[in-house]
Amino acid sequence: DACQQYETVSVVGLSMGATLSMLLAQHEAPTASVFLASALGYDGWAMPWYRFLLPLATWIPFSDRYRYQERDPFGVKNEQTRAMVKRMLMANQISEVGGAEITLAQIREGQSLIEHVKKHLSDIGCPSLFIHAVDDESVHIRNAEKAFEAIAATDKQFIYLGDSYHVITVDNERETVHDKTLRFIKDRKSTRLNS
Repeated sequence: DACQQYETVSVVGLSMGATLSMLLAQHEAPTASVFLASALGYDGWAMPWYRFLLPLATWIPFSDRYRYQERDPFGVKNEQTRAMVKRMLMANQISEVGGAEITLAQIREGQSLIEHVKKHLSDIGCPSLFIHAVDDESVHIRNAEKAFEAIAATDKQFIYLGDSYHVITVDNERETVHDKTLRFIKDRKSTRLNS
């Protein structure tokens, strides 16, 4: 257990990594947790209209062959970065923002994790920072806002970004994301070590 082995442990996650960080924070007591563009629902404006049917796909023949193809805007508002991501996905099937496709099995696993984490949000008591783009095309911001309200932490902050999409660590406000994350972690580490 890292939280018992080290004086301070901080956790940062992006998208589904943020959801995993929430799961960890429900069972451990990190010094600080930072949730970037938390994936707590597949309901952003660029998601396919038929997404609500995906849970039913288990009963459809050959549904295991379904692949959700990543497409414009690839989670990135910055046009130059988006073009680079597109080139990388076409050439390598992977880029800084992830893979070119997601299988139905991966979507189902993600949905199962999301449902579990949302049921236990009140178990998160550690200092928590949420950073989310208002225009997130994959995950509507209301999911992060509801999670922020539901967690038990008294030391919590929410930062809204106005010029990014889902992958906030490479988009227009990446410096803000980096600086705010680092400052939050350093402040909580200092508080823990000096208490």
